[in-house]
Amino acid sequence: MGSTPGAAAIAALIDRTIDTTVPEPFGAYLFLDGDPAAEIARSVEREVFLEAFGNTAELLATEYGPYEPSSLFVCVVDHRARRPAGAMRLIVPTPGGPGLKSLNDLEPTWGAPATALLSRLGIAPPPGGMWDIATLAVAPAYRTAAATGLVSLGLYQSVVRTAGAAGIEWLCAILDVTVFRMTRAKFAGPFDPITDPRPYLGSPSSVPVTCDLVAWRARLSGRDQLLCETIYDGLGIEAALRPLPLTVAAGLSETLVRGGGAAPVSRPTPVGSTVPGGSRAERAR
Repeated sequence: MGSTPGAAAIAALIDRTIDTTVPEPFGAYLFLDGDPAAEIARSVEREVFLEAFGNTAELLATEYGPYEPSSLFVCVVDHRARRPAGAMRLIVPTPGGPGLKSLNDLEPTWGAPATALLSRLGIAPPPGGMWDIATLAVAPAYRTAAATGLVSLGLYQSVVRTAGAAGIEWLCAILDVTVFRMTRAKFAGPFDPITDPRPYLGSPSSVPVTCDLVAWRARLSGRDQLLCETIYDGLGIEAALRPLPLTVAAGLSETLVRGGGAAPVSRPTPVGSTVPGGSRAERAR
């Protein structure tokens, strides 16, 4: 994972990456592993996972290092404070890549391969048709009720819309049970458990899950149409959080899926084509 820059270095990196003078106080951004700006998202990941689960930078490097070239980083940035508010690491299937970490970790931790566990539930996503929400983190300063709601919405909105633009209909993850229960209560049950909870990477109780994005949209629309439009259509929080441009997101994800993620790429340029989004104060893996 490389070095661990401090707050001043992250602020300087934000200054070089985005235009913080835009009217929206927050924005959502998407980066590939090869982009130096991915450190903006990784800095939140390191801070939160150390605080929440005792995961050191060295442990994270060991666990996620093999998946770096297959990772997409979604980050919500506070434009005024010039610091990241929340981040999510997506792992996508790549040519010759290691696969999805959440699925790979099922057999060593839960005692059965992912194919067997998913087949019991009748789940058979097409090859390459599932992405992994490998980490989800909201910085401590953004865990007030208002800030958490905005950051969470921005992260979910960015991931769902990026996946949709790439034709992806399934997500997987391993979530701490507290996060799992919160998402079920607030977001009309996006995730369905694959098997029972067990201790996982410092979490005393985590549950492997899948998300059928088509089915979730139907549930969410039936319960809260406005929330559904925010997450799936990018509507409702634009004044507070600059949304992720889908053309940029689709281009970056396609670059990665086709095997171009190892080298630095042209990130969203400062200002209008930057990739904003964002909202949520919690962490999952």
